[in-house]
Amino acid sequence: MVAAAIVRGGRVLAARRTTPPEAAGRWELPGGKCEPGEPPAAALEREVAEELGCEVEVTAWLPGATPIGETHELRAALARLTRGEPAPTEHDGTHDEVRWLTADELDPAHENAVDWLEPDRPFLPHVAAALRQQARDTRRIIVFEAEHAEAIEQRLRHDGFDAEVVRERLQGEDDDEDHPWAVLTDAPSIVAEVLTDEYDGWLDEDGPDSTPEQRGPAAGSPLDLPTAPRRIKRTP
Repeated sequence: MVAAAIVRGGRVLAARRTTPPEAAGRWELPGGKCEPGEPPAAALEREVAEELGCEVEVTAWLPGATPIGETHELRAALARLTRGEPAPTEHDGTHDEVRWLTADELDPAHENAVDWLEPDRPFLPHVAAALRQQARDTRRIIVFEAEHAEAIEQRLRHDGFDAEVVRERLQGEDDDEDHPWAVLTDAPSIVAEVLTDEYDGWLDEDGPDSTPEQRGPAAGSPLDLPTAPRRIKRTP
């Protein structure tokens, strides 16, 4: 059996089971069984499409495996979204809710922690480590048009990078007018800079080897309103 830790923007997708009765209401990494002769990665991508109506690509397998009963074991892989937005599908009915969780929320003591099924729990520390690394590598492409943000997101995903559109806040604003959009991505600086120039935005670098002056505001902090588009580049 295989399970997908679908990661995006420093969060991982958790899915709530509806069946069997002993698992209903508890959370898991989505996935399922391999068909005879089916490669594990192909099985995982197929199961996610059936259960959540989206397409993913396996990027790396997590270490270890956990037993399920006497005849099966569970392996888990990191995966990225390539098309669609995950949501429980009616024809499958395996899940009834999905949530995106941060690395901190994978800690059982966290106030937003969910009740994970036992076979998934050994993988959570590895997932949390991957999320924290992804957060360190994240860049933010800031633009003022929603359609520009969506176009950037689609192009980055098409080219094999993680990308997510979020709404930003500007320092001192009290309403929702003219707020910028941010595309969070793990794409290299040179790729992000090309798109930033093309869509007349600016780039905040949050990578692990950027300097404090080059890093953007901390997550959740309001942005300073720029007087003109700007780019923040790493020192070569």
